[in-house]
Amino acid sequence: MSDENCIGDAMTSNSDPMAATLLSVSASAYAAYAANLLLEKSPDARLQLGDAAFAHWKEHFGNRIQELSAAIAEGSIELFESQIRWSRTAFRARQVPDSLLRDSLVCLAEVLEEELPEANRQVPGRFIEAAVKSFEEQEPEVAELDAANAVSKLALEYLAEALEGNSRAAIDLVLSASDRGLSLDQIYQAIMTAQGEIGRMWHRAEVSIAEEHVVTSTTRRLLAVLAHRAERESPNGLTVVAAAVVGNAHDIGVRMVSDYFEIAGWRAVCLGSDLPPAEIALATVSFEANLVLLSAAISTQLSAVRETIESIRQVKPRCKVLVGGSALRNVTDLWSQLGADGFAANPAEALASGSQLVQKGTSS
Repeated sequence: MSDENCIGDAMTSNSDPMAATLLSVSASAYAAYAANLLLEKSPDARLQLGDAAFAHWKEHFGNRIQELSAAIAEGSIELFESQIRWSRTAFRARQVPDSLLRDSLVCLAEVLEEELPEANRQVPGRFIEAAVKSFEEQEPEVAELDAANAVSKLALEYLAEALEGNSRAAIDLVLSASDRGLSLDQIYQAIMTAQGEIGRMWHRAEVSIAEEHVVTSTTRRLLAVLAHRAERESPNGLTVVAAAVVGNAHDIGVRMVSDYFEIAGWRAVCLGSDLPPAEIALATVSFEANLVLLSAAISTQLSAVRETIESIRQVKPRCKVLVGGSALRNVTDLWSQLGADGFAANPAEALASGSQLVQKGTSS
């Protein structure tokens, strides 16, 4: 990662709204130019792909340009570096050398240097330069699940059954653990661990899309059963609305955090995934929410988070907004730049932080 001063400078002075807009609007053209340049310079980029190489790399560059645009819009080199680290893992899992990803970034930098107006070249160049430099760092080892730990053991056993297509058996396994005395918090930790592991396995090409879908579908069923069985605290008169912002199709996180709040006595309204800003703002008013929880999975959804928060502020200024999701985990204080009142990494944190925010709001 870039040194602390470089990141600090990026967060304050490397934001270029015009460059971000130009990148996003012209992503398809720039992606095509970069794909052609990579195929011309790096013969390995065509291996194993054959005639599909251009289409593959054009899609790759299109995604990378959108990520770059999002990072520039937030003024965060750290955000773009995080995306590149994520991509390195995926490349390695598919036996694609690091050098090819690095080459692709160099080609992208050359294209943008050629195509962007001179006044808007500097910032994208700095972001890509920092990402290329990050290849000099050793990638951290990914910790494996510890089967000796009760939570990890349950997560592994649950995954094994779900991946075999035995959804009922997987659900019964978790319910039995609950009946044997594993706390509800530990149960939810096991589910989060299982979902994180299946996501990691998919990212590393260890499971198929279909297998990931089977596990996620099973988890949705399991969460419904757990929420129904759980003993709820007395209603506290507070309402929370939870949603994944537009573009985010992942609803497990918002479903789980909604359950946490409901069990704690809140009225929890889960809107699900892929919600436009205006709809979330409307629900905030309709349900008289005291707190809104927003989730973003990838960096390109951050603009939707900001727009949603702005929409909420316009119609319900005193409502508190808490954000979460993998898009915000690796960048310090990004939640504050987006206009939120706080960030939570998991449901338990969300409940604690959300309760504190609302309590402060009502006492002020």
